[in-house]
Amino acid sequence: MPRGEPGEGHRRSGEASSPGPRSLSLVIPARNRARLIEPCLESLLRAVEPLARMGVKAEIVVANDASTDETPQVVERVAESASVPVRCVTLSTRQGPGRARNAAIEAATGELIVFVDSDVIVEEDFLEAHVAAHRASGSQVFTVGKLISVPSLEAAQARTEATVWDFSSATLDTANAAVRKEHLEAVGAFDKGFEGMGWQDIDLGRRLKRHGLTRVAVPEAVGYHIQPLIQTQEQLVARMNKERERGVSAVYFMAKYPGLSARLAAQDTALHRALNWIFRMGGLVREDNVLSWVERARKRGRVALEKMWLAGVINQAYLESLAATRRAARSDGSHRELRG
Repeated sequence: MPRGEPGEGHRRSGEASSPGPRSLSLVIPARNRARLIEPCLESLLRAVEPLARMGVKAEIVVANDASTDETPQVVERVAESASVPVRCVTLSTRQGPGRARNAAIEAATGELIVFVDSDVIVEEDFLEAHVAAHRASGSQVFTVGKLISVPSLEAAQARTEATVWDFSSATLDTANAAVRKEHLEAVGAFDKGFEGMGWQDIDLGRRLKRHGLTRVAVPEAVGYHIQPLIQTQEQLVARMNKERERGVSAVYFMAKYPGLSARLAAQDTALHRALNWIFRMGGLVREDNVLSWVERARKRGRVALEKMWLAGVINQAYLESLAATRRAARSDGSHRELRG
């Protein structure tokens, strides 16, 4: 299903350059990422190397969101031999990615905050591209790079080409973005009112634009977002639970921004519900049988059908959660203070 909201074009060439940031902090929220956090950090450390000739210092700050696996130990091991400081800020209880990023931002010392997710592998010129865009575009911008979804670490390392399915019009995607710390502090960073997953980055993007910043797309800053193929019922349930969290957050997001624009971004329209019904073939494709449908599509090489059926079932969990949360909010008066 479509996601996000309209952006504002690509980096402009030929503009007067500015000195730009002289230091940056990579901010990475992580929860139970012991398997992927090491290759993520290794790719970032390779991307740090070109910064020396640009006169830019770097550090990495990982926000450990109460992981129950070996994530913090892996970070510590990488830090021992890293070419730049790698620090781990640990939260005692799960806070969600937005609040985890806030903790890392508070601890960060760099002028520029570069956001990367713990399941993203970046190319060697990733940081160079973000810094160059800030220098070329001035201080009143935030930059958003290109994300390419891949099914595995091996596919990320092979530098898989982008497809039509990688298109996103989100104002800000904090899996690959860069914002000056002073601007984040001026707008209050991530809104702590969001619970769990979803909408914190788009909300922040809106507030940054209201603060007077311009969104600059940097397609040269490429990150590969590892999203394993859903092959088991356990994987499907985990993904649907994330979408249910997004549904809860969507109600809070729309309460902050009443109007059609937010409803379109949150897919809260009759059109989106109709599209979801079509994606699920009128209810023929369901949670209990979608993996069978997907397996048939994969065997026949029907990628579009595979993605459509999965998206329909997963998106249905989001839409149902959104509707249930809104009904509960109306009955108990939640979010009233935002509307007022």
